[in-house]
Amino acid sequence: MRQLRVKSDLLIEELRNTLIFQNLTVDELKRIAGICEHWEYEAGEEVVTQDSISRVLYVLLEGTVDIKVRGAESAGVTVSAIQKGDVFGEGGLFMDVRRTASAIANGPIRFVSFNRDPFFGYCSDNPRAGLKIFTFVIYSLLRKLGATSKGLALERESMVTPEDLERLKDLFPRSIEEIFKR
Repeated sequence: MRQLRVKSDLLIEELRNTLIFQNLTVDELKRIAGICEHWEYEAGEEVVTQDSISRVLYVLLEGTVDIKVRGAESAGVTVSAIQKGDVFGEGGLFMDVRRTASAIANGPIRFVSFNRDPFFGYCSDNPRAGLKIFTFVIYSLLRKLGATSKGLALERESMVTPEDLERLKDLFPRSIEEIFKR
């Protein structure tokens, strides 16, 4: 990982091409560019660690980030991927809660990060831009919640039901004696 220095006009153009900032004016983009940090990570580097507490929002400028959840029996299951132009870590903007997943670079990536206090200060000083940004953050969280709900529904549909187990009982012998009777 390393922090990058980027020319302001190039950063503003990259921010304009992200989903969260696409509707901001040039002046709003210039101001938001002044409060972010620009980072570069290599493949396999962890940007966010599950169960850590962080007050940072991330906007992916280049590459893909795998979102992984540590299960009871596994080191991590990939549950989704964040693509160029999208955000992750939205929950950290609102509350000091543990991260629900890890975010790991799937190849070289570049992103900008925003710490909560300067970000809220920007939104307070620029309420029209703040409204646009928070509308997108809410949409992003709802979209992710919807995908999770759909995944859970599909998983539950594929589970074996009690009725399935009852039907299977008749197919298998119940005792050694029954095996030899057949």
